[in-house]
Amino acid sequence: MIALVSHPGAAALGAVLWGLMACSLPFVRLRWRHSALWALVVCGVPVLGWLTYLCGPGFGVLFLALGLSLLVWPPFGRRGRHEAH
Repeated sequence: MIALVSHPGAAALGAVLWGLMACSLPFVRLRWRHSALWALVVCGVPVLGWLTYLCGPGFGVLFLALGLSLLVWPPFGRRGRHEAH
């Protein structure tokens, strides 16, 4: 178990799993989206700290930027929605 915690590949796998959960955020009902967003933040902070500790601050900042971009601009969101005037 200790060898798994100190392996950078395991931290990267955790970050990829978090990213997949973040990509599924637009499919969550609007009523639960705010709670799901906060759950992703609460789960993502330890993963980001683990990744930063094992791989260095450069990877930490890179994955922080990637995570924020996934939360702000989801890849499978509703794009091109026009409101009727």
